[in-house]
Amino acid sequence: MRQPLHAFLLFCLLSGFLTQLHGQDKYTDSLIQELTKPLPDTARIGILLTLGDKRAYYNGDEARSYLTTAYQLARKSSRYMDMGTAMAYTGTVYYYKDDYDSALYYYRQGIALFKKDTSLEARLAVLTVTSEIGDVRVDRGDFTTGIRIYLQVIDTLNRYAPEDHNAIGNTYAAIANVYRQLRQYNKALGYSQKSLAELEQDKTKPVAAAFSALAVAGNLISVKDFKAAEAYLNRTKAIALKLNSPTLLCQLYGTRGSFYDKQGDLNGAVRAYEQAFRYAEQAGDIYGQVSALLQMGLISADPEKKDYAAAGAYLEKALILTRATGDKHREARTLKNLAEVKSQQHRNKAAVDYYRQYIRLSDSLNETETQEKINEIENKYQAGKKQLRIITLQKDKQLQQAALHRKGMLNIALIAGCALLLLIGTLVYKNFKNKHRLLRQEEALHTQQIAELEKERQLVAAQSVLKGQEEERSRLARDLHDGVGGLLSGVKLALSTMKGNVFLSEQHARSVNHIIDQLDRSITELRRVSHNMMPEALIKFGLKEALENYCENLNLSGKITVRLQTYGLEERMEQNTEIVLYRIIQELLNNVIRHAEADKVLIQFMRKENRFSLTVEDNGKGFDTEGISGQGGAGLANVRARAEYLDGTVDIRSAPGEGTSVTVDGTCG
Repeated sequence: MRQPLHAFLLFCLLSGFLTQLHGQDKYTDSLIQELTKPLPDTARIGILLTLGDKRAYYNGDEARSYLTTAYQLARKSSRYMDMGTAMAYTGTVYYYKDDYDSALYYYRQGIALFKKDTSLEARLAVLTVTSEIGDVRVDRGDFTTGIRIYLQVIDTLNRYAPEDHNAIGNTYAAIANVYRQLRQYNKALGYSQKSLAELEQDKTKPVAAAFSALAVAGNLISVKDFKAAEAYLNRTKAIALKLNSPTLLCQLYGTRGSFYDKQGDLNGAVRAYEQAFRYAEQAGDIYGQVSALLQMGLISADPEKKDYAAAGAYLEKALILTRATGDKHREARTLKNLAEVKSQQHRNKAAVDYYRQYIRLSDSLNETETQEKINEIENKYQAGKKQLRIITLQKDKQLQQAALHRKGMLNIALIAGCALLLLIGTLVYKNFKNKHRLLRQEEALHTQQIAELEKERQLVAAQSVLKGQEEERSRLARDLHDGVGGLLSGVKLALSTMKGNVFLSEQHARSVNHIIDQLDRSITELRRVSHNMMPEALIKFGLKEALENYCENLNLSGKITVRLQTYGLEERMEQNTEIVLYRIIQELLNNVIRHAEADKVLIQFMRKENRFSLTVEDNGKGFDTEGISGQGGAGLANVRARAEYLDGTVDIRSAPGEGTSVTVDGTCG
C-alpha cells in the first residue's frame, strides 16, 4: 500500500509549479482587462501569448483561443519569433492534455518558425522546445530518445550560450528525473548534482538552486547516503528560512519526511509531513497539502504503526482536497487506500463504499484503454476466424487432392504398361532438361562473376584515381607552399634588405614598396590555393576541425553566412574517407557561391556508427531540377562520383526562388 519514497518529491515539484500558476489569477485578470484597451499589435501579441501560457494547464480551450489570435496578429507582420512562441505554447496545451501527437506537431511547427528568426533569442527558443519534445518522449516511455535529446540540448547550450546556467541546470534536472523513474538512483544523483552546480552559478535565482539541492538530497536518500542528504537538507533549510518561502519549506519538510521514513523512523516522518502540510497551507498550495496528507495516511497505516484511525482521517481530508483539484488519478489512488484502511478497521460497509467509488472512477479513467483492449481482442478474434476458415479450406483442398490421387492410382493400375513407358520418357526428358538448366546456371554464374570482377576493378580504379588525385593535390600543395612560397618569401626578404641598404629616390622607393606589396598578396593567394588543395587541419586534426576552419574563412569574407552543425565526429574516420567528404562539401559550397546567389548556407553532418548523412541547404535562387540535363554540371558530377566511392546516394531538391537542398547519404566505415 505504501508508495515509493520519492513520490512526494516528484509531486511537490509539480504542485509548486501549479501553485505558482494558480497564484497568477489576479495577474491574468489584469491582462484580460488590458486587452479591452486600444493597444499596438506588438503589445497585444505579448499579452495574448502570456495569457495563453498562464491558462495552458487550467483551461486549454481558452489558452488556444488566445494563442490563435496572437499567431494571426504576428503573421500579419511576419514576426516569426512570436509566431513560433504561439505554436510552442499550443503544443504545451496539448501536452497537459496528454495528447502527445498534437503536442509534437505544434512543437515542430514552432521550431520551424524560430529557425526563420536569426536572433540568439530564437536559437535558444529552439533548444527550449527541443527539450520539451524530449519531455514528450519520456512521458511516452521512450527514455533513451528523451535522454539523447536532453544531452544534445545541453551540448548546444554549452557551445552557444554557456552563460545560461538556468537552462542547462534545468535540462540536467530533467535527465536526473528520467533516471529516477528508471530507479537508477546513482545516475539520477550524478545528474542532479550537475544541475545544482549550474543553478548555483546563477545568483539571481537562489530558489531554483535550493529546489535543486532538495533533488540532490532526495537522490542521496534513495542511495541511503543519509549523512550527505542531511547536510543538503540543513543547508536548504537555512536558505528557505532566509527567503521566507513557504513553498520551499513545504518541499524541504516533505523531503525530510522521506529521510525519516527511509530509515524506519515513522514518527519522525509523520512530524516532518505535518510541517510540510502547514507550510503548504501558508503558501495556498493545495497540491502540497494533498501530498503531505497522503504520505501521513500511508505511514500511519504502515504495519509497524497500525494507527488506522489517524490514517483514515488523513486520507479522508486528502480525498476532499484532491477532488477540489480535479486530479482524478490521485483521487482513485486515495479511494483505494481508504478502502484498505477501512478494511483494516473492520468497517466493512465504508470499505466497500470506498472500493466501489474507486472501481467506478478507475473504469472511467480506463475507458479508452479498455476500449482499445476490446478492439485488440476483437481484431484477434476476427483474425482467428479468418485463420480457421483458411485451415478449413486447406483441409477441403487436401481431401480433394486425396480423391484425385486415388482415382489416378486406379487409372495407373489399368494402364500400367503405358504409364511405364511414359515414365521412362519423362525421366529421359527431365534428365536432358536438368542438364540444360545446369549449363545455363553455370553460364549465368560465370557472367555474374565477370560482372562482379569488372565492378571491383572499376572500384579499385576509381579508388586509385581518387587517391592519386589527393596525393597529387597534397604534393602540389606542399610544393606551392614550401617551394614557390619559400622563393617568393626569399625575394620579398631580399627586396626589403636592399631597400634598407641602398639609397633610392622617392619614386624608386615607392616602386619597391609596390613590388613588396604585390609579393605579399601573391604569397597570401598562394597559401590560400595551397590550403584549398589540401587543408593542413584535415590531415592533422580531422574533418570537423577542417570544416570549421573552412566555414570560418567563408564567413570572414562577409559575402555569405555559413552555419555548420555536426554530430558524431568526435572520433576520426579513415583519412581517405575524410578527404572525400571534405571534397564533397567543398564542391557543394563552391556551387552555392558561384551559382546560387545565396547569402545563407546551412551544413548538417550526422554520423552514426558506419553511416553518415550530409545536407547542404541554401536560400539562393534555386533551379528547376527537372531541367538538369543528364547528371548536371561538372560540379554535381564530381559530387556524385565521390558519393559512389562511399557507396552513397545524392538527392537534390530545389525550385526557382526557393533555394536548394542537397542530401548525401552513404557509408564511412
